[in-house]
Amino acid sequence: MTPKSMFVLAAAGLACGVGFTGGVATEAQAATYGCFKVTAKHLNIRARPYSSAEVVGVANRGDILEKRKLFCTPRGFWCAIRKGSLEGYADKDNMRKVACP
Repeated sequence: MTPKSMFVLAAAGLACGVGFTGGVATEAQAATYGCFKVTAKHLNIRARPYSSAEVVGVANRGDILEKRKLFCTPRGFWCAIRKGSLEGYADKDNMRKVACP
């Protein structure tokens, strides 16, 4: 099988939602798009990207949060983050970009 045909098969599998582990991240190996460091004393992690959404966790100043999506919300206020096994959204104004550890 040529590299080109492998690429076509992989692209077709991804388009169909079929899992393919040949170099593509699986759910267990979720992609990280950088990291943030919490600058506020306490930062609420919310279930949805809204200030009225349920608080599902809290991060403290200095905590490192992984960015889960390439882009933050269209207005740029909320970013999808991960803290250990906890996933949610955090206000971008209370974090700064840092190199991932």
